[in-house]
Amino acid sequence: MTYKSDILARFTGGGESTPFYLPDLTLWYDWHRKQNSLPEKWRGYSLPEVARAMGVPIWLPARPWRLETPGVEVTTVQDDQERVITAKTSQGTLVSRWVVGPDGDWWQSEYPVKTPDDLAAALELAEARTYVLDTAELATLEAEVGDDGILALEIPRRPYSDILHEFLGWSEGLMFLGEPAVPKINAILEEKLQELVREIATVPGTVVLSPDNLDGQFIPPATFEEYLAGSYRQTAKVLHQADKLLVVHVGGPLKHMLLPMVQAGIDVIEGVCGPPQSNLPLTEARTLAGPGVTLWGGIPQDFLLDMHNRAKFETAVQQVAREVAGDGRLILGAADRVPTEAELERLEAIPALVAGAV
Repeated sequence: MTYKSDILARFTGGGESTPFYLPDLTLWYDWHRKQNSLPEKWRGYSLPEVARAMGVPIWLPARPWRLETPGVEVTTVQDDQERVITAKTSQGTLVSRWVVGPDGDWWQSEYPVKTPDDLAAALELAEARTYVLDTAELATLEAEVGDDGILALEIPRRPYSDILHEFLGWSEGLMFLGEPAVPKINAILEEKLQELVREIATVPGTVVLSPDNLDGQFIPPATFEEYLAGSYRQTAKVLHQADKLLVVHVGGPLKHMLLPMVQAGIDVIEGVCGPPQSNLPLTEARTLAGPGVTLWGGIPQDFLLDMHNRAKFETAVQQVAREVAGDGRLILGAADRVPTEAELERLEAIPALVAGAV
């Protein structure tokens, strides 16, 4: 069995009972590639080449689309520490700002909607947003991955998640959710997303990734049902009709959202984990979710950092590997993704730790 066939089997319920480790290296790899700080032995490697050198399956998301905003001028200015995006609309100018955070990833420090007066411009920006199907690189990437893993077709974030991540923010921006313009923005983005999903359903490939980075701290059950459940159901229905699978990425506490996500038709939930990373160990998640969904994660990403005891890291990996043994729809990974500051020796040690756990 190849890595590709093994992953697809585990995504659909036909996986083997032995523990299986699939790291999401995207955050770690992209950061170090851009900073020219990949380990010397892997300088110049692509992500698939790094995964092969590590001896692990490949997980490679790719966007078969590009974003355009006809009628709205959007400019980006970026250096090593800061990225500023400016959108000029007829209703005003919106400014977003990112800085490099302590984990090496981009952290948004300024959101475009700072007062309710900015929502008119945000609505115009949402109306201008256009997803253009662009599959030119897919064949090349698919050939590079081959049978050693999965090339996932990445779609835009769920509109509600996008509004909080890109427009309002997760603190002061929550105060604007009751403004009349917000449901309008959500509806516009939802229509555009589902139109793109219908197009991507025709593209070769089996796995579709929705990189929503859901955080249950900010999404109570009623909000999930109002803004997210229907969106997932519609996307899942279209993809299932095209024999495709829907993977959703989560990045925070998940417990109260897990069953609604399963009921919405999601096939794979990436980022499931217990403390200290989240609030739902894989075995508990299986009990709550039932047998019909693949759960991926289990290894707290913090344990890959040198601030945590090495022995504790090894014990945690082996313990979760033993816990998932016997369940072909549980996949081990660093939740929610391999962090940029992961200690290389720990990252390279995980496959052997998993193999030696049972």
